[in-house]
Amino acid sequence: MACTYDKVDLAGLPALVDQAAGRFGDRPLWVSIDSGETLGFAEFRRQSLKCAHALRTLGVGYGVRVAVMLPNCPAYAITWMALACLGAVMISVNTRNTRREIDFQLQDSGATFFVIDESYFSSLGFSQDDDLAIALSNFIVYGDAEHSGPVSWRKAVAGAAEEQINEVRVTPATLMSIQYTSGSTGLPKGCLLTQDYWIVLGYARAHQGPAPTRLLIDKPLSYMGGMWRFLVCLYLGCTAFVARQFTLSGLQQRLVDHQIDFFSATDAVAKLPDHPGIAGLNVAWISISGLNRELHRPLEEKFSAPVRELYGMTETGATLYMPLSGGSMSGSGSCGIPAPFRECRIVDTEGRDVRAGEVGELWVRGRGILLGYHNQPEATRAAFSGDWFKTGDLFRQDGAGFFYIQGRIKDSIRRSGENISAREVESVAAGIPGVLECAAVAVPDELRGQEVKLCLVLQPGYSPEIVTPDLVILHCNEKLAPFKVPRYLEYRGEFPRTSSGKIAKQELVAAQREVFDRVRHAWA
Repeated sequence: MACTYDKVDLAGLPALVDQAAGRFGDRPLWVSIDSGETLGFAEFRRQSLKCAHALRTLGVGYGVRVAVMLPNCPAYAITWMALACLGAVMISVNTRNTRREIDFQLQDSGATFFVIDESYFSSLGFSQDDDLAIALSNFIVYGDAEHSGPVSWRKAVAGAAEEQINEVRVTPATLMSIQYTSGSTGLPKGCLLTQDYWIVLGYARAHQGPAPTRLLIDKPLSYMGGMWRFLVCLYLGCTAFVARQFTLSGLQQRLVDHQIDFFSATDAVAKLPDHPGIAGLNVAWISISGLNRELHRPLEEKFSAPVRELYGMTETGATLYMPLSGGSMSGSGSCGIPAPFRECRIVDTEGRDVRAGEVGELWVRGRGILLGYHNQPEATRAAFSGDWFKTGDLFRQDGAGFFYIQGRIKDSIRRSGENISAREVESVAAGIPGVLECAAVAVPDELRGQEVKLCLVLQPGYSPEIVTPDLVILHCNEKLAPFKVPRYLEYRGEFPRTSSGKIAKQELVAAQREVFDRVRHAWA
């Protein structure tokens, strides 16, 4: 596909919204699968400007940090673009996070406002009596219920002006997001992302396959995957059919009901039994990330559409992709070639380029990657060599220039597309009375890709009958988002060690021992 990447010179996200409204007018931009609510491109721009004026009246201005915890609803995208208009900084909060995780992000980011759905506001128990990182009067609650203290999002936006905001000078270098990622260290790290990061990411994804017209967003908008799909719609004029939650069993019916022509697939999706309505779809293309190579060609045959691999991370956005012309690579397991605006190299432990076929760490540089990690100068320095970002992922490159992921250097677990920090799980489990040491590791899983196994060594005098699996899981449920809670528990008398005294995690992964399976609630 011929693309003039040097022509991407938008001043920022507000310019992208203006451009889309001018080009696509009343064409539907957003259709809610759950409620049927629709929103056109021009109306989206109008609502974003009204929201920007409402937020500015409340005190949100250039550089002000605003946490956003909303489900996949139009208010999420409207608030995002309103903050972009003001040059404010958005902190995306995962709707599955626990109160502990939310409190950390609010304090670490320095957020002074919090836009939150009323269901989360109520269930998480925010109140005037709490020791809140943000004043309750700076909570902006989205919903219909009346609350004492917080501002109503709906009322504030409804009564706001809608003219263009010209006095705020947004540039591509304006900080747009502090996007938290678990990565490989204990607490999540906040990636500092500019408006240009999102401009580049949206443009790259919009030009990596045939242009769709009816795109499915069933990933959380608080994550990069949901956000870039929405940006693709702004670039191409396609309609986003948005679901609040992903459903595996109901996915194919969704595709048929809404005549979706772009979606993403996992191993579990590829293994779904055939649906009678699939033959009537006209799918432009399907994106995958780490799909089992044996499922690649059958998936293409099933939907009569190209299936193309994408590789990226929060820090670097679009990084590698398999071009449409790479049909001969289907089933190869390759992630493809560098995405637009990206240079990639594979290096050894000394930072020297390896030869074709050899394994090393993938380094990336280019326009719009993260500025660094918020409040973590040491982590930022460690992550860069000059302007090259060290991904922590092991790759090899073949003689034709195609890249293949080989594993991870980072101590992280990749479950259903979510990065889980092993150290975060361990820090929570270490707080359980009776636990002497613990280690979280990734174990293969046919459905999720990887699952979390937590290995425990108990203090003298404690046993699994005292520190029971139910107790461990209850503690983790209170402190961790559901996707981070270990599925498997293994009790040990001691841990295997490396020569330097570190826990030999590879032996924990490979060990065939009795474990407690949380899902089956049984020992296996």
